[in-house]
Amino acid sequence: MWNNFAVVLLFVCCFCEISFSSELSRSGRSRILSRKRRYVTFPEGSSFSCAACMTVGLIGQPSPTTAPGTFTFGMNWGIAYELPNETQSLNFLHQKKKLLKAQAQRRSRRELYGKIESILDNIGYNGRQCILKTICESSQRIVPHGDNMIEEMFRTLFSLPVAKLLPTEPMEHAIYDAAHRLGKLLESCDVYQCPISLVDLVKGYYNAPVPNIDPSELHKKPWALFSNSFG
Repeated sequence: MWNNFAVVLLFVCCFCEISFSSELSRSGRSRILSRKRRYVTFPEGSSFSCAACMTVGLIGQPSPTTAPGTFTFGMNWGIAYELPNETQSLNFLHQKKKLLKAQAQRRSRRELYGKIESILDNIGYNGRQCILKTICESSQRIVPHGDNMIEEMFRTLFSLPVAKLLPTEPMEHAIYDAAHRLGKLLESCDVYQCPISLVDLVKGYYNAPVPNIDPSELHKKPWALFSNSFG
């Protein structure tokens, strides 16, 4: 009798264990795990600095390494972009300052464009017109996942969100947004009065090839190194 009772008790325990395990398995499959969004913060006062240096021949193309060099002119640009600190990120996280994502992106780009415009103004160009031309050409000529990382970074900086502007946004946002949208409608961005093209600079169109000159013939044609043919 006790043997029969032990067998029945063992069978009941096994059945309960199997039922409990299957229930846990079903609940584990149907449970949706949540992962909170993470963000990167920087110490207060941090900034991202970007410097560009372009060397241009005063008379013509650069000379080959086997021949004497020419006079060159160097132009340097530097930009310091303020990074979001912990206070700004926490305020945004707790919605103390309710900014839509598109509005925040346009605001950060407006600050960057303003600094680039000041640099271009200081070297004699119309900074606003050159930035508008760059935004227009970026939407025309630089496609996502382009030829190299520089083009992709350039496209990210000079592209704007497709979301509509809010009535509360400043006029600068509307001006930059219009240039971005016109780039997809116009055939040419030359409506903006800027003699240079930053998109051409990024794509390397201003890089002149080195003249193919025999060094032994330099004494016959000493001015061959100063050719200004950029074809």
